[in-house]
Amino acid sequence: MAAMKKVLSGVVKGGTIDALAKELDMNISTLLAMIDFLTSDGYLEITGLQCSCQTSNLCEKCCGSKNGLQTKMYALTMKGEQFLS
Repeated sequence: MAAMKKVLSGVVKGGTIDALAKELDMNISTLLAMIDFLTSDGYLEITGLQCSCQTSNLCEKCCGSKNGLQTKMYALTMKGEQFLS
């Protein structure tokens, strides 16, 4: 439970997965698994996807369905907010 609260709090602060993993002293794969769980269980929601290259003329090349190089953004749901409080 404490780990879930730390991950949710870190997502609220914003930043990158790498930075949050370092802050929590956690493997990136473990953090991603927790975020996937928190999303599927309704604590987080994906609020948007952005192209990793952030250059409109390259977007089709790097963000095509084959590459999956999109940056996910997350937000707390009502359930996540209640869990943190």
